[in-house]
Amino acid sequence: MVYHAYIHNISDNYSSQYIAVFASRAVADEWWRAVSTSANTKYSDSVRRVAPQFFTHNTIKANAASSTTDTQVASAFFGKVFFTPLPNNGGLSVIPILDFADHVSGNSFFIRSRVSHNEYWYCPGSSTGNVTPNSKVYVSRTERTRFHVRLISERKDTTGTIMIGSDEIAITLTSTNLSIRVSRSSHLIVSKNPEVGLKFSDLVNGFRVVTPLLDNEGHCESVKELLKTEDGEEWELA
Repeated sequence: MVYHAYIHNISDNYSSQYIAVFASRAVADEWWRAVSTSANTKYSDSVRRVAPQFFTHNTIKANAASSTTDTQVASAFFGKVFFTPLPNNGGLSVIPILDFADHVSGNSFFIRSRVSHNEYWYCPGSSTGNVTPNSKVYVSRTERTRFHVRLISERKDTTGTIMIGSDEIAITLTSTNLSIRVSRSSHLIVSKNPEVGLKFSDLVNGFRVVTPLLDNEGHCESVKELLKTEDGEEWELA
């Protein structure tokens, strides 16, 4: 679904105010990555992400609306975003305000089904840190586990980057220094080392649930196993 954001001009209070309409939230985050890391530093110095749906720019330096026509900035997003000027007389069009977790590297999150919000990733023993390597990660309707999600390339003491689909990430239990890995049977397990090559896009739609576990395995039927797959179900951070 389309995604909206305000862009405010901090050089004055009347000109170059926009509503940006992105093809999706993912496109908005990818556009921001392109602008904020641009080789044309006028844009990276001008545009700021104040909140997920609120940006500022300083048009004395560079105008965010021109980013998609500059090959050094975000020309790859031409046709994926457009910028609608707001009236100079102070009128304001109200955009749909969305309630979601911001994809900030290093933050802690629950991971839940995008379709069934009562189904969460769960690692038994995680609430107390009593988890051993190779323990499985499940989907549960009654329990949930909080994870740190961060960029592999980002130091643990320098969090804050907005994660996008192509980023390699580590998913780590908040209660102990164990990370998500994929076993030889494609099941999700925890390990002392994170999964190599795991991308943020894998977290979004690279896993699916399998048949509920049997009672003799010590779990109720509301708990399901997780498998890594090429075309999985949709998951979101919460």
